[in-house]
Amino acid sequence: MVTPLTRRLSAFDLHTHTIHSKDGLTPPRDLFKIMRRKKLRGVAVTEHIRPSFTRPIVRENKFLIPGCEHKSSDYGEIIGLFVTERVENKTFVEIAEDLHDQNALTVLPHPRDPLRKYTALRRGLPDALIVKHIDLVEGINSRCVLPSFNRSAQRLARRLGKPMTAGSDGHSFLEIGHARTWLADVESVDDIYEELKAGRTWISGRPSFPLWQVPTMMWQRLRRFAH
Repeated sequence: MVTPLTRRLSAFDLHTHTIHSKDGLTPPRDLFKIMRRKKLRGVAVTEHIRPSFTRPIVRENKFLIPGCEHKSSDYGEIIGLFVTERVENKTFVEIAEDLHDQNALTVLPHPRDPLRKYTALRRGLPDALIVKHIDLVEGINSRCVLPSFNRSAQRLARRLGKPMTAGSDGHSFLEIGHARTWLADVESVDDIYEELKAGRTWISGRPSFPLWQVPTMMWQRLRRFAH
């Protein structure tokens, strides 16, 4: 991670899930405790399908950012940060435009992971749509099994001139904080939004232990069976 030494930085995990996602194990009430333990200033809760809350939550100078990870009908997944209302899963462009209409920021998650069905790589997302509709590219996702997938995502971001985020994609407390987006001089929710919008980010992170994904996959199947 390359950072300016003269600026005060805060760590944010900008891709997490709770029990409000079909495969999440983390109760929302535990998030502030997890942030304290892992020395995080903030977490973006990016549930599948619909956001679990639509206003930032601030407590003890720590932040929960409302988000959602949408699955488009054509070009894979897209994350909205600072969402204020639900967006229907439609085409990639329609989702991005709906998110921007509510002043949310758009993030392209795990774009170069070939092992997931709904990635930009697997779905053939054109560069032109990334340039036009994406604000930030996820340069580190801790659920990418091989570091080369993240390095490829970083090369994509640099080639297209996009700033980067990092997120654990954590579905349990074991994973949260393994990837971090660093922002400078944050004192308020508005500061977080403005720093991200301006692309003033630095990233760091490491892969999560792959077997930690097994409990979340089992939980997803159990919930599907129960319904």
